[in-house]
Amino acid sequence: MKVLLVDPPSKFLIDEEVFPTLGLLYLSAYLKKFGYDNISLLDLHSNREIPNSLDADVVGFYSNTPQFPDVLKLKEKIKLVNKNKSAVYVIGGPHVSAKPEDATPYFDHVVCGEGERVFLDIVENKATDKTLRYEYMKDIDSVPFPDRDLIDIAGYKYYINGRLAATVVSSRGCPFRCAFCANNAWGKTLRLRSPENIFEEVKLLRDKYGYKAIMFFDDTITVNKKRMYALCDRLKELDIIYRCFIRSDTVDYNILTKMKDSGCVEVGIGIESGSQRILDIVDKGEKVEQHMRAIKMCKDVGIRVKGFLIIGLPGENKESVNETISFLRENKLDDFDMTIFTPYPGSKIYNNKENYDIGFNVNYEDYWYKGKPGCYKSSVFTSTISSDEIVKLRDYIEKEFKKK
Repeated sequence: MKVLLVDPPSKFLIDEEVFPTLGLLYLSAYLKKFGYDNISLLDLHSNREIPNSLDADVVGFYSNTPQFPDVLKLKEKIKLVNKNKSAVYVIGGPHVSAKPEDATPYFDHVVCGEGERVFLDIVENKATDKTLRYEYMKDIDSVPFPDRDLIDIAGYKYYINGRLAATVVSSRGCPFRCAFCANNAWGKTLRLRSPENIFEEVKLLRDKYGYKAIMFFDDTITVNKKRMYALCDRLKELDIIYRCFIRSDTVDYNILTKMKDSGCVEVGIGIESGSQRILDIVDKGEKVEQHMRAIKMCKDVGIRVKGFLIIGLPGENKESVNETISFLRENKLDDFDMTIFTPYPGSKIYNNKENYDIGFNVNYEDYWYKGKPGCYKSSVFTSTISSDEIVKLRDYIEKEFKKK
């Protein structure tokens, strides 16, 4: 059984060679656990071309929302050069987990949610339905570490304090209910890897690949303080540094001090807006004062803070934008990203547009996670701010406050 995994281009990124797509590497590792070793990955980042000839029995595509239009085109191109004319074509990822109907006319199987067990059944010809969604795995320690040997891992470059860093995901799912979030693939049920399991993966990355820095890509790594304390103890043994994402309401001086002592040099915080009214509208579940306190605590213990903010959320107006500007002026973040709100399929706002002061035009090719400077577009507008004004305000805030 020959399996080909396809990683589509991410044209919306400034640099496509920063982070590998771990989801596909998890699929490969899981298949190999069950004896399927003839697996290859077609990395189409950075304008790489499709080979003139391929030979695969099962072809699996990953797709987020902005990638989806490209994936449809790539599937037809790969089908033309694939020697196996009876091959099975599969798609999974965040976009089709929310809108499987977009993909069902074009693929033999559409995988919604967590993919490992579903994809194994497809490879073993046990799956009969076109759209497949299995219950989430409770024990995610049972999932093998991503198959990083499948790709040119050295070709991906991300640095923390000058050290080349690898990416690790230590949990799946998110228990919070932010209305702008579309956590379609791993769901809202939080499942945590054990500190021992995470330790073994980080140790492997250090000893086998030479990494001495880790980027933890959990939505919120500090959601369970007991686990975080234990993880810090294990990470300290490895003498590495790391960066991670936290929520302001999940940290205090004690846990931040422990994180600093274990190698944490920077955290990212989803601040979203400096306006409490906007935070309440989008069900953020946090107070502006909590963000301010968390930033101060991080600075006090010596951890850098990067803030993630969104402009164009439902109800945005000139007053709320000015509140965000005041927040940035007062809190002196080490760095920040100012993103234009994009309502992704599966989010509460996307699914219930009529309940919010928001308008948006659905054009997946304009849906970006983090766009290129000078090329920003807005697919949203509110009753008082147009799409063009949102772009201008975003650019003004970045120019005014982002450090060179």
